[in-house]
Amino acid sequence: MAHILVVDDDLDIVDNLKMVLEAHGHQVSTKTDTDAIVESAMELNPDLIILDIIFPEDPSAGFVAARELEKNEKVKDIPVLLLSAVNQRSKMSFGFSENDISRDFMPVEGFLEKPVEPAALLAKVGELLQSE
Repeated sequence: MAHILVVDDDLDIVDNLKMVLEAHGHQVSTKTDTDAIVESAMELNPDLIILDIIFPEDPSAGFVAARELEKNEKVKDIPVLLLSAVNQRSKMSFGFSENDISRDFMPVEGFLEKPVEPAALLAKVGELLQSE
């Protein structure tokens, strides 16, 4: 199956995602911050990156990381799935959805809200891995 890099600061989320993904045959690597995200992607060479948006050091770190990955020729073709509770945790009068995906603003291939049901996660992961 696929090698998936999960990038999230919430260790409970990381453990849950890892358990679900590994139970379905995927190899999972984890990272709890977005520091050196491009270097990690180059070193691990995952088939997919699941990336949170909100991190303690920066509430938009996931967006920044997605843009860094998009700018790098060596890793820009790795699909990125944003998995975040940003819509519930932000005080903005609007929310994010897959309709906001664009190469400039949100350069990712998919977006799911936390909490996510395992079936929905696996369906989206399968969809993104097939579209590679």
